[in-house]
Amino acid sequence: MTFFFILLIAILFFILIFQRRKNQRRIYKLAQALKSNDRKLLTGHSAKAHYSAYQELENLIIDQIFEAETLEKRVERREDLISAVVDGLGDSVIVFDQGLKIRFTNPSACKLFGWASPPLELSAEKYIKNTKLIRLIQKSINTQRIETIEIQHQIPNDLNHSVRTLEVEVAPLTLTGEKSVTRTRVVLRDVTDARNLDLVRKDFVANASHELRTPLTIINGYLENLIDSEISDKDNSLKFLKIMQKHGNRIARIIEDMLTISKLESHSETIQIRPFDLRLCTEEVITRLNPLFEEKKAEAKLEFPDDSSIQGDVFYWDQILFNLIENALKENDEPNLKISISLNRESEHEDIITVKDDGVGMPAEALEFIFKRFYRIDQSHGAEKKGTGLGLSIVKRAIEAHDGEITVSSTPGIVTAFTITIPRKQ
Repeated sequence: MTFFFILLIAILFFILIFQRRKNQRRIYKLAQALKSNDRKLLTGHSAKAHYSAYQELENLIIDQIFEAETLEKRVERREDLISAVVDGLGDSVIVFDQGLKIRFTNPSACKLFGWASPPLELSAEKYIKNTKLIRLIQKSINTQRIETIEIQHQIPNDLNHSVRTLEVEVAPLTLTGEKSVTRTRVVLRDVTDARNLDLVRKDFVANASHELRTPLTIINGYLENLIDSEISDKDNSLKFLKIMQKHGNRIARIIEDMLTISKLESHSETIQIRPFDLRLCTEEVITRLNPLFEEKKAEAKLEFPDDSSIQGDVFYWDQILFNLIENALKENDEPNLKISISLNRESEHEDIITVKDDGVGMPAEALEFIFKRFYRIDQSHGAEKKGTGLGLSIVKRAIEAHDGEITVSSTPGIVTAFTITIPRKQ
């Protein structure tokens, strides 16, 4: 009897040892599966499991792992969505912690500061070289208030060494579930173009005001002379009237330029496409500019085929040719300037009009800007050369209204050529 009792105890002992080792092996395999993130092995464990305390623990762990994976994917998708939205805004965004370590940045910010990759968890003072910006961030962290500033920032590794004007807003950021501020958000908006446009507009207003004030002052002066002098002095009276007429025409030209550019840019006026003789239009422009040709001792050469008729709005073509030819005359002080205007009709689908001169030319760096509103190549021009800076801008927009394009090339001292390409209307 004692023997059987001992045998039973031995059998139970071996069963317990076997079961323990079996559970240990299962836990070991589960640990390996967790370590390697092997979903198939984890699923296999769950499928083979029979109900027991160990097996219940296994299933619970596996369920938690799958839930964690699902949650992680949701977080990743949310982060991708937030990143896409932030990038789409066009602004540079950086988030710092209270120790000035970078916690988040978007690609726009990386480009702005010349970072090959986001310097996450690293000190802002090491990666942001703008001391004004660092001081502003530190101030916002200390005061927990929104701070704004406008700074000049040179983009690192930029071959053009361009300096951008940035509008900066620094604001405290409280994360969900947190009671106090733990992050600071910085938004940097590039306002360089807007500021440049403001400067250009101010320059235009000042220039246009001067251009209008000067002839008005002259006209008023001669009117006073006429009032004070004897009307019977016809010679002086005629002289004064001619001077006033000249400056009255100058005022009318400035106003006409302003109205024309406004109409072209607002598309408030539809161009009237009709056939007209381009050679005749050019000759009329040259006739109007004849006093300037004589003053500059310049000459014009026309190269047109027998059939020089094209389709377009003759009003705007008159302005195109007038501005291009007048520009060549005004920009060249040396006598004997030669200007050639030609029409090439060799192509079946387009007409090519070229206006060339052999004057001083233009520097290469100015070529990309000359069609911009209010742009003048030489800001030091004397009063006789000043204008509103709208002439070439009118030319470009009038040509674009005809579905055409204009290009310019210049070799200083040799030749400057404006080439207009217009699709031929059927």
